[in-house]
Amino acid sequence: MATEQHEDPGDLPVDPLLGQPRMVDDPRISIAQGAVVLGKKPAQVHRFITLGRLPRHGPPNNGRPLLLSEVEALRDKGEPIPVKEAALMLERSVKATLELMAGGHLPLVPGTKSMVYPADVAAILAAPAPPPIRRPAGPPGYLSTKEAAERLGLTAIYVAQMAAEEKLSALFQDGQWWFDPDHIEMVRRARQARRDRVVARPLRRRGGSSL
Repeated sequence: MATEQHEDPGDLPVDPLLGQPRMVDDPRISIAQGAVVLGKKPAQVHRFITLGRLPRHGPPNNGRPLLLSEVEALRDKGEPIPVKEAALMLERSVKATLELMAGGHLPLVPGTKSMVYPADVAAILAAPAPPPIRRPAGPPGYLSTKEAAERLGLTAIYVAQMAAEEKLSALFQDGQWWFDPDHIEMVRRARQARRDRVVARPLRRRGGSSL
């Protein structure tokens, strides 16, 4: 009867991290070993576990609670960066980058409110078809703030301010103001009529007589 032959551990090279031959492809490692892989202190590794950045395996008193592959994956993600920096890398606005996060395309670093991993940003940049920037559609037929401003010959900031102060009729939807084109046209004509009256008004000399 054929007998199973096992490779002698003495024939295997010693893994510098484990201090012994690696008997499995993905060994379990200690907190201290995880700290070496990450280039961090053990206290920081404990914090990563608490924040959910690293899964913990086995019972609470387990001396080797980490999988080497998961620790290496966290290391390869890079140091977290703020959303503003990610937006610069992606050549998108901060708002468009936040939309990527809300859509699940760019995961938030666990335990933070506005940090992402550089590796996740790089994955989006390397994708054959990066997620499109979502453009607010607004109510059908309505004008955006920029479009209304162009028709009125004003700045978008001033038009938005007028809408907020109820000096212009507008709807606030999807984070911005939207304008009925008929109302904007009425306002445009009224503004033009006032300008025409000012231009047509005769100049008066001192004493009340007109030229």
